[in-house]
Amino acid sequence: MKMDFRKSARMLVLLAGIVLVGLTGLTEAKADMEHHAMMMRMMMHGGPVTFYLMNRDRLGLSGDQARKLSDLKAAFRKTAIMEKARIKVLHLDVMKDMMHRKIDTGEVRKDMDRILAHKKKIMDSYLDMIAKAHLILSPKQFEKVKKLWRETMMMHHGMMEQHHHQ
Repeated sequence: MKMDFRKSARMLVLLAGIVLVGLTGLTEAKADMEHHAMMMRMMMHGGPVTFYLMNRDRLGLSGDQARKLSDLKAAFRKTAIMEKARIKVLHLDVMKDMMHRKIDTGEVRKDMDRILAHKKKIMDSYLDMIAKAHLILSPKQFEKVKKLWRETMMMHHGMMEQHHHQ
């Protein structure tokens, strides 16, 4: 039975969680992993820019502002998709190279460095998208979106806290 890298990593984390925190902490560890995965998905789909667009009426975004934000989000998504594909291919190479009894650690390290370089491209693109998005918003809109974001996060984390204590 073949498992991809992410599934095997999740399985390893889950097993480590069982050993380290015992059965009582398992649901909390699982909730934290799910929260992390949700945050990563949100980032890959445009992070706060998606939030800005979802709240365009509350923020009073003009059509031009919405178009510019959508364009920024699309450009980031394209970069992220391409870089994630490159990372997946490199992961396949690393996993294949690590199946040998005598591992060429120099070659594997080169691939790991390439993986990190592609992850850095995603993070750089994300930073650029957000920096540009904030300049598209007026100062008043930016203050309003910060308030909306805080309210949303407080509500979300309040629900998470209730979920943890049940």
